[in-house]
Amino acid sequence: MTQLPLVGARNARDVGGLRTESGREVRPLRLLRSARLNMLTDADREWLASIGLRTVIDLRQGFEIAAWPDALGTLDVVRVNTPPSLEAENDPAVTFFGVYLSWLDESGTAFADAVRALARPGGLPALVHCTAGKDRTGLLVALVLDVLGVDEKAIVADYMESDTMLKADPGDVVYRFAIDADLITGSLAHVRTTFGSTENYLLAHGVTAEEIAALRDGLL
Repeated sequence: MTQLPLVGARNARDVGGLRTESGREVRPLRLLRSARLNMLTDADREWLASIGLRTVIDLRQGFEIAAWPDALGTLDVVRVNTPPSLEAENDPAVTFFGVYLSWLDESGTAFADAVRALARPGGLPALVHCTAGKDRTGLLVALVLDVLGVDEKAIVADYMESDTMLKADPGDVVYRFAIDADLITGSLAHVRTTFGSTENYLLAHGVTAEEIAALRDGLL
């Protein structure tokens, strides 16, 4: 995990360098993650262009995009908006872990569409973000890393890095709920219990075996 040199984006890092249980490694500067991109500077855009960024996956709802539109300027990227539902977040009877489970159970197509965007020819390098870059982004990245075969301890460590980075430099990013390792371990356990594996979960929501193979080829 390497922090990105972006002045205008918080919680921005590269998941490259993480190792799979079989000994392979996630390629550097292929899958990036961050909080919202509404404050990107000219230098930020120049850096993103220099690494050949091709895809930006935005997991936010329309009202969030309207409030904080991405400042991507003229960057030659494909923008993909695949927002999981926030309906459960507004239910006081639902715990925050319940919100994660609602995303998995009710918005699987959103995560699958994001994975398909990562797997498409010429889709990488890609940057995934939401508002704070910790929950929706964290869950999607965890699913991707699990499909790649990254050890769960490393997946959790990447997930928890959001807590460290946002506490150190939140900028103007405000969020309601703190993150906890149990949120991601519980989510992965839920997927495995229900579908057998993360790969099966994605297949059940429309990702093809060929796309999963392309994702692995592109990121490992």
